[in-house]
Amino acid sequence: MNIGFIGAGKAGFCLGQYLAEKGQALVGYASRSPGPAQEAASLTGSAYFPDPMALIKAADLIFLTVPDGLIESVWLSLADGPVAGKIFAHCSGSLSSEAFVGIESKGAQGISLHPLMAIPDKLRSHKLLAETFFAIEGPEPALSRVLGLVASLGNEVRPLDKAKKPLYHCAAAFVSNFSVALAFAGAEMLESCGLGEAQGALFRLMLSNARSIGEYGPVAALTGPVERGDAGTVAGHLAVLSGEDRELYRLLAKKLLKVAALKRPERDYASLAALLA
Repeated sequence: MNIGFIGAGKAGFCLGQYLAEKGQALVGYASRSPGPAQEAASLTGSAYFPDPMALIKAADLIFLTVPDGLIESVWLSLADGPVAGKIFAHCSGSLSSEAFVGIESKGAQGISLHPLMAIPDKLRSHKLLAETFFAIEGPEPALSRVLGLVASLGNEVRPLDKAKKPLYHCAAAFVSNFSVALAFAGAEMLESCGLGEAQGALFRLMLSNARSIGEYGPVAALTGPVERGDAGTVAGHLAVLSGEDRELYRLLAKKLLKVAALKRPERDYASLAALLA
């Protein structure tokens, strides 16, 4: 399929570079901001289209890589163009293919294709895509065509029920965005200990734990006072915390209790459960 992008933000840069490096037929970019679209086209050896309708004519698969809040309005601005027979896709993790309002009445189809990764940098993040999982959702035959394309790149890709998109995106936020909150909270605590310069060691601890989770799974990777059933240590932690940090610790420790019971079903966690209730 000939592939085009409308929108030249981080997602458009990242996915476009990845597809180009994989030898896919990238026709180019269109955007309300010419500069980024021209830069993305140059990086991918494709063309810049001042007129998005011209890009639509040239492409079979068109990605709307615009902010989530603009996907529907951008689609509607294009819907009366030469869209028949085309597949439109967006990369939102939370929105479904229903963002393409009325698309089937135009003779086209819309899907959502979400790479399960953070994109911090528009120029280098595409290197991470080779190991990225994709969730895809939408009607047939567009779903099978794009699923086959992504699978041919060597990526793991799975269909997702559109009703589950918010929960799916929430799972991603838990392990990605909320890990930043945990890192920040831990760094604040080290700073209060007079060990602000040791924050790098704390982040290396996070990385090693992430590797263990990836290799063994979250249950087998669990260590620490909750896993041991060490109510005294947990009580000591709670005693030095206050406000939202204390409540965050308590709620996360309650979740860890469930994990610990799976790992060590022979242990009695009743006293720890009572402490955290």
